[in-house]
Amino acid sequence: MFPAWRRSSGDLFALLRRNADFRRLVGACALSLTGDWFAFVALSGFVYLNTGSPGWTALLFAINSLPGVLLFPLIGPLTDRFDRRRLRIACDLGSVVPVGGLLIAFHTGSVAVALGCLAVLSVFAAVAGPIPEAALPNLVTGRDLSLAQTVLGSLYSAGLLVGAGLGGVVTAAWGTSATLLVDGASFIVSALLVARIKRPFSSAVSTRRLRIRADTAELWRFLRTTPMAAALLWLTAGLRLCYGMVGLLPVYALDRFHVGDAGVGALYLAQGLGAVLGPFAGRRLAAGSTRRRLYVAAAALAVFGLGYLALAHVSGLGPGMAAAFAGHLGVGACAILALNGLQLATPDHVRGRVMVLVFSLSAAFQGLSTLAVAPMTAAIGMTDTTRLLGLLAVAYAIIWSARVRAAGRS
Repeated sequence: MFPAWRRSSGDLFALLRRNADFRRLVGACALSLTGDWFAFVALSGFVYLNTGSPGWTALLFAINSLPGVLLFPLIGPLTDRFDRRRLRIACDLGSVVPVGGLLIAFHTGSVAVALGCLAVLSVFAAVAGPIPEAALPNLVTGRDLSLAQTVLGSLYSAGLLVGAGLGGVVTAAWGTSATLLVDGASFIVSALLVARIKRPFSSAVSTRRLRIRADTAELWRFLRTTPMAAALLWLTAGLRLCYGMVGLLPVYALDRFHVGDAGVGALYLAQGLGAVLGPFAGRRLAAGSTRRRLYVAAAALAVFGLGYLALAHVSGLGPGMAAAFAGHLGVGACAILALNGLQLATPDHVRGRVMVLVFSLSAAFQGLSTLAVAPMTAAIGMTDTTRLLGLLAVAYAIIWSARVRAAGRS
């Protein structure tokens, strides 16, 4: 494993050295993601302190994800009809305005203004988030695309680990104003980095009037006639349908392992490390053929389920961390292999809409799964809920693999 990891690290550093545009894109994504978590940590504490309600705090996650789902018919065509680089810069610079609004909300104690600003930030994030994925095949060579996508995929988990952790430290040490200033600065620097990228974000950009119905119909027509893309979307849906059990990690730390807040942090750390390393492990195992990528992605979904099945049966923090780590190795590998497969299967003129659809489906199905976990836990208990969703992940992976194999033979 370590020689393979050293080879991946060497390949990554070589790619970053020789491709300045990709290096700038990675820097921009890392800064904006980390800044997002800085603001979210500060906002979570502010809302809870001013309302005393965990329900209001949980509402933040809904506000953070809903715009991408509700605005999908508009956001998808935007990323294909307009210059993606300029669109990303506009979103980064536009995000500075609601960050300033959060500063005002924090100083006036207005929860309503804070939630409104978060909603605006979420709209900008929903537009900006899929653009790097849609643009990546135009910024790197086909030989480097798999590694480049692996790096971008790992950034999302790394942003959570670094951004949430540092956000808490900065907020505790210097207050929420400092946290929001860092967030605003991250958007400005991200915009400057994207502005310095020389290669085009699209191979055939044509600014024209949006045709939401026609553009959406073209997307569905593409998916109907491209079985590979449809299959990878179904795999992404299966992963997110089972994802709600991740929300039970704090309950395991507190009620099963009895290790308090430090144990909650330890489980989330194990989860995050697995999600960061999973894309690299998946890329290494899937190298060689498209069909192998499909089966490794399905196996990774099964590993996710098996990790949480193991979590349901362990009684100590150490084994629990190992189970969470293994499960999220599977999450990271499955998500990025599916995304990379979609990039390869999708032509540039429709790739923006496909990437937006992936992000929207992930948010919608993950939200549904998270909402379902609470009543399931109340009805059958935490352990059986984890088992049920873990088995669902394994069964989904097996059925999906069988259907892909049958389709390949026909």
